[in-house]
Parts: sequence; C-alpha cells; structure tokens
Amino acid sequence: MLIVLILTALAWPSEAQAPPPPSPSAAAEEAALPPEAPPVEEPLPPGTPTIALARAVALALERNFGVLNAADAVTTSRLREGVSRAQFYPKLTPRFQRSQENSQFGLDAAQKLPWTGGTLTASAQLLSTLEQTGVTPGPLPRTSDFRLLVTQPLLRGFGPNAAFFDLRTSRRTREGQERSYEMGRQLLAVSVTRSFYEVVRQRQLLAVARQSLDRSEKLRRASEARLQVGLVSKLDVFRAELQASQAQESMVASESSLQAELEHFRTLLGLSPTEPLQPEPVLLSEDASDALEPVEVLTQRALLHRLDLQETRDLVGDAHRSASLARQNLLPQLDLNLGVTQFGTGTSYGSAISAADRRVSVFLSTSYPLERSSVAADKAAAELDLASRDRTLRQRELEIEAEVRSAVRELERIRKSIDLQKKGVEVAEQQRRLATLRYQRGLASNFDVVDAEGSLVLARSALVGLLTSYRVARVELLRVTGTLEVDREFKP
Repeated sequence: MLIVLILTALAWPSEAQAPPPPSPSAAAEEAALPPEAPPVEEPLPPGTPTIALARAVALALERNFGVLNAADAVTTSRLREGVSRAQFYPKLTPRFQRSQENSQFGLDAAQKLPWTGGTLTASAQLLSTLEQTGVTPGPLPRTSDFRLLVTQPLLRGFGPNAAFFDLRTSRRTREGQERSYEMGRQLLAVSVTRSFYEVVRQRQLLAVARQSLDRSEKLRRASEARLQVGLVSKLDVFRAELQASQAQESMVASESSLQAELEHFRTLLGLSPTEPLQPEPVLLSEDASDALEPVEVLTQRALLHRLDLQETRDLVGDAHRSASLARQNLLPQLDLNLGVTQFGTGTSYGSAISAADRRVSVFLSTSYPLERSSVAADKAAAELDLASRDRTLRQRELEIEAEVRSAVRELERIRKSIDLQKKGVEVAEQQRRLATLRYQRGLASNFDVVDAEGSLVLARSALVGLLTSYRVARVELLRVTGTLEVDREFKP
C-alpha cells in the first residue's frame, strides 16, 4: 500500500505546475456530493429548566425591579391625586374645651366650591359658664354662636382653571406615570425578546464553531497523514493546525458569550444570574416574508398611538393652563362675600338658639399688592415654557416619524439580507465541498479548504444573526408604531 501511495505521489504535478482541470467524472462526483447538514445545537443537560418567550416576558413583567418601581410610582401618584380631590370634600373639625370658668364645644366646617373657585366656611359654638364657689353666675349662662361665610372670587382665582388646577396637575402626573409604566413594560418586553434570541443566537454560533472545529480537526489529521507519505508539505499541516486553533478559540468565545447572555437574560427576569433557567430551544425559520404596510400608514399610526407623543401633547395642554393661570394671577383680588351670623344667650342652649339675633351681610373685599415682580416673572416663564413645549411636540413628531422609517428600513434590510445570506451559505457550502474534494484528489493544497471553511463559518454566523435580529425587529416595529400590546403579543 505504501508503494502505491509513493508511486501515486510521484505522478502528482508539482506545486509550481498548474493543476489539470478535473475530469468529467470528477465533476460529476462533485455535483453528486450531498450537502452538509446544518449545525445542530447541543442538547441541554437533562433536567435543565427552560422557559418560552411568552412566559419569560410575563415573568419579567412580574419580577423586574424597574417595572415594579414604575408600578409603585403609579400607586403613589394615585394617592396624591386622591389627596388633591379631597380638597373639594367637606372638612369638619369638632372642638371641645373645658376650664374652671366655662366649657365650650363646637364644629368648624370648610368646603371649596368646584368650578367657581369660591370657598364656604361655617362654625357653630355653644358656650356654658360654670358655677364657681363664691361666684354667682350670670342670668344667662348659655351662649350660642353660628357663622356662615361664602367667598366668591370675581377676578383672580375665578373659574374652573383656577379651581381645578391642583387636581388637574395631580391627575396629569398620574397619567404620566401610567404612560411611563406602560412604556417601560413595552421596552422590557423588547429587551427580553432581544436577550432571548441573543441566547438562541449564541447557541447557534456555538454549534457552528463546534462543527467547524470538528471539520478542522479532520483536516489537520488528514494533512498530517498526507505529510507522512509525502503528499503535502509541512505548510499544509501548519495551516490546518492554525485553522483548528482558530476554530477552538471561536468556540471558547461563543461559550463565554453564551454564559454572559444567559446571566443577562436571568437578570431581566428578576432572577439571580446563577439560576439554572434557560430559554427553551427554538427552531429559527428562514421564512421572512411578512408583508409590511406602507410606511406612511405606519407613521400615521405611530403619531396616533405612541404614548410618549400623547404625553408630550398633554404637556402642551398643561403649559396652556399654567400660562392662563399666570395671566389671571396678575389681576387684583376682588371677592364677593356673603355672611350669615346668629348670636344669642339664654338660660339654656335651646333658649340661646331660639333667641339668637340673626344678621345677613353682603360685602366686597379687594387687595392688590404693589410689588408684583414675582407674579410677572411667573407669567413670562409660563409663556416661554409654552413655546418650548410647542417646539418639543413638533420635534418629537419628527423624531417618531424618523424612528418608524428607520425601523421599517431595518426590517426590510434584514429581510433582503436573509435572502442574500441564504444563497451565500449555499455557495460557501459548495465551495468548501469542492475545495475538500480537490484536496482529497491532490489537485490543490488545503489552502482553499481553510479559506472555504472560514467563509462558511462567517456565512452561517451572519445568517443566524439575521434570523434572530428579524424576530426582534418585528417586535421593535410594533413598539415604535405604538401598537405593541404586551399582554396580547406575548400571550402564553
């Protein structure tokens, strides 16, 4: 057998000579070579807990610390809104006092009137003079005192804007927190999706690197065997060893990246990085033919549904209310007052109340401070803030339109790149098969095999990255158009 190999080696053309073209039978054999099987992920260890994407998003929404903090902020804003609403509820304050000379008890009431900005205050007091040793009480020891006052602003503080300003501010704060909470949920869902598919991508890359290492080891052993019989030079062995070393280094890097992504994935879910939970294995479909609506339709949808844009529009409305109130605060304070008093004395509380003298009074009160620099400054600042928020709204509309166009463009790019990369993988596989066959027949050195191996690894890695990026880009497009309903999109 050794003699046959030596005679065969002597018959090969030297490296300086151009190799002859393959015979028709060799070309037929090349075409008949079966395609190489795609890389397969290594199975997870038995008993490893896995989680689907929908369940992972649901778990993250339950346990992620950022979302929980946002939920607490929403609860806090609702409590503060309740406090602001309570200013329109009646406020009752009972009073009781007793001393050696007298005892009294009473009730104070106050009510802020809605819409008009007026206030209502009332008080009722019953006073009793006590008998003391050596002191003769008066003939009428019981006193009743009832007072009612309604104050209605006519200029400054008049109207629903002034009356409901604090309540509307609290309500707007609550709405802003709720929108921030929902946007945080959407961003978290996109982040979990990206991390989930990044783990899938690293697994696929690890499988590609492992398969490449296996082929590189076979090439190295074949090159060493050929070197022993003198069919190749030492350079082929060095080249094969370098290729195997690079494949092994790529596999080590993929393993490290996979562990890092797993830890990041668990952290997003509110779990410890050392938890054994992993994303379930996913078969990446190469079908990326989802139809997209025209970008103009998607842009209009985003301008209608984006929560951050709705919040920006409401901020412009808040600035209008603040500017209107600041202009109203420049007016003098002019109040219309209606007062009712009833005061009486008697031998008992009943007689003190029945014999009371009742008086009704209507009067105007006004005040106008001479120093108004702070109020004027507030008005100017409110108008500047209004202009600034108008500009911010327009800028945000332009940014959202650009985001939608960018997301659509990215999705289209990935889709086209997937089609091109699938062809690239096919060509790289054929190139490697042909290079391997030529090397096996002695028509070329293993340089072409090494080069083709590198091209195949790059092509497969790029295809895996595109397939995972496509799935994330679809979810991102829903988010930028404002139509990402987390509970529906990731329904288990």
